[in-house]
Amino acid sequence: MSRGAGVAGCLVLLAGLVVVPSATVAQTLDDLDRVEDRVARLADDLDDVTSRVEATRSAIEQVRDELDELDRMVTQLADEVADAEQQLAQRARTAFMQGSTFDLEALLAADGPQAAVERAALLSALQRHDQVRIESATAVRARLGATEALIEERRRELADLEAALVEEEQALQAELAGAESQAQTLRAQTARQRRIDRGSQQGIYACIFDQGSFRFRDTWGAPRSGGRSHKGTDVFAPYRQPVYAFTGGVVQRHSSSRLGGIGLYLRGDDGNVYYYAHLDSIDRAGAVGRRVTAGELIAYNGYTGNASPSAPHVHFELHPGGGRPVNPYPWLAAACF
Repeated sequence: MSRGAGVAGCLVLLAGLVVVPSATVAQTLDDLDRVEDRVARLADDLDDVTSRVEATRSAIEQVRDELDELDRMVTQLADEVADAEQQLAQRARTAFMQGSTFDLEALLAADGPQAAVERAALLSALQRHDQVRIESATAVRARLGATEALIEERRRELADLEAALVEEEQALQAELAGAESQAQTLRAQTARQRRIDRGSQQGIYACIFDQGSFRFRDTWGAPRSGGRSHKGTDVFAPYRQPVYAFTGGVVQRHSSSRLGGIGLYLRGDDGNVYYYAHLDSIDRAGAVGRRVTAGELIAYNGYTGNASPSAPHVHFELHPGGGRPVNPYPWLAAACF
C-alpha cells in the first residue's frame, strides 16, 4: 500500500504551469522584448511539463511491473491453495474409507508396548500435520484474497494515473497550440512595426500591407472623374490581401458609399484619423470601437466602390486631428519603404 501511495505521489498536476500571453497585452515594438521573454518562459514551462509527463509515464510503468509481479504471486498462491486442499481431501477420503476405528486398530496391531507407543506418536504427528495443512490453506486463501484486492486497487490507481495524464497532455497541447499561434501573430505584427521620428509623425507605425505585396506612388492632387482631385494615396495589392492598422488607435466607424465602397476610419493615438476605402471586407478585429495596434489585421483588400476589379487597392487618406485631408504619401513611405 505504501508503494502505491508513493507511485500516486509521482503524479504532479500540470495545470497552471503554462502562461499564455494575454490578448490585452500592448502589441507594439515597446513590448517586443517583454513578449519574447514571455515566450521564452513559456518554452521553459513546457520543458518542465514534458519532464513531469515523462516522470509520470515512468511511474505508470512501475505500476505495470508491479501488477505483473502480483499476477505471478496470485498464480503461485492459487497453486498452493489447490495443492493444500487436494492433500486435505485425500486425507479425508482415506480416513473415511478406513473408518473411525483405524487409529485404535493400528495401535492394537502393534508388536508390543514400545511399538504401540511409536505408532501413537506417528498418528499424533499425522494429525498435527493435517492441522498445519488446514491452517496453511486458510492463511494462503486469505493472502490470495488480499493480493487480488491489492491488484484491483492498483489497477484502479493505474487507470486514474493514465486518465489524468491524458487529460493534462490534451490541455497542454491546447495551451501550446494557442501560445505558439499567438506568439507567431505577435512576432509577425511587431515585425511590421517601425518607430518613426520625423516631424509630426511620431510613434509606432506599420505599413498597411505586408512587405513585397504592394506598390504605390505619390498621386496626391491627380485629376479624377467629375473634376475631382485625388485626396489620398492608392496602395495596390492582391485581392483579399490582409490590410493592417497604420498605427495604434480605435476603429472610429465604418462606411459604405458609391465612390469609396466599404470604408473604415481609424482614429490614431497620434490624434489623426486614417481612412481606408475600396475594402473587400472588414475583419472582426476591425469592429467599431475596438482598440487596435500598429500592424494588426483589420480588413481585406478589394475594389468596392468606383475601383476596378483589375486593380484592387486601398485608397488611404490622412486627416490630421480629424480635419481636412493632407498628402499621406510621406507617412506611408516612412512606414513601408
